[in-house]
Amino acid sequence: MTSYREYTESLRIGTVDFVSPDEIKVVLDIETPDNMSLNTGVPRPFPRVNGYVLVPSDDGYLVGQVEWISIEKSPHPQRRGFKDFGLIDLPYPLRKMSIKPVGTLRSKAPDANNEPRYEFKRGTEAFPTVGDSVLLPTTLQLKDIVESGERRSVKIGTSVLAANADVTIDPNKLFGRHCAVLGNTGSGKSCTVAGLIRWSLEEASRVCAESGRDKLNARFIILDPNGEYSRAFAQNSESLSPHIFRVGESSNEPVKQLNVPLWLWNSAEWCAFTQASEKAQRPLIKAIA
Repeated sequence: MTSYREYTESLRIGTVDFVSPDEIKVVLDIETPDNMSLNTGVPRPFPRVNGYVLVPSDDGYLVGQVEWISIEKSPHPQRRGFKDFGLIDLPYPLRKMSIKPVGTLRSKAPDANNEPRYEFKRGTEAFPTVGDSVLLPTTLQLKDIVESGERRSVKIGTSVLAANADVTIDPNKLFGRHCAVLGNTGSGKSCTVAGLIRWSLEEASRVCAESGRDKLNARFIILDPNGEYSRAFAQNSESLSPHIFRVGESSNEPVKQLNVPLWLWNSAEWCAFTQASEKAQRPLIKAIA
């Protein structure tokens, strides 16, 4: 039977070589997988950018996210347990990795099936030191890292880098602050935005049905200059059907004419719309507005 110490040692991939508040550099062992890891319970691609690793600390485990991986030439291979590498001094490719500290993983009481559980918290108070071991997280640890947090009720996908763990969000935090969806052309920005809105409305509708409320009080306003979202919600139920407005006349029955009241514009917008001159028209419009 494998002891806990032996199992932990089997998950080791390297040692800490450099420590700073925002970056930790790791020297990977020679035995560390260079394509696929098989010692975590399931096959997992490693090493990979944006993947997670663990560093044991006084407060549990420091969770690090991989930022870059590189190869440097070293005079000797760094093998554990060996001190004599022969008479010929040949350069050897040494793999290094940079990780960014993202939080702390602490152990919790086991569940009803006696399976270990963990609690992930953003930020860390105990940093590692040079020479500390760096470990691969298990499948359960990865799931607890990605699925951590309270009030995360809207599922937006699964993480292929974290054992297909569910990725959920708190809609109050997402829509209560500024948020940007960035990406290259054709990467799926519009689909992501439409999905966030659709999944949030479906979850809000489910909560309303469970609480006994008849009407869903949620509003999204989409400014769509390219006409990409008009058909994104066509398959929704009647309670979630969109109201489409367009500038200019349209022959489509579901599309309505956009009417803007006069009081909605300020003086600067009126001056820009009418192209008022500086001498007489602009001061007059400002006085009326």
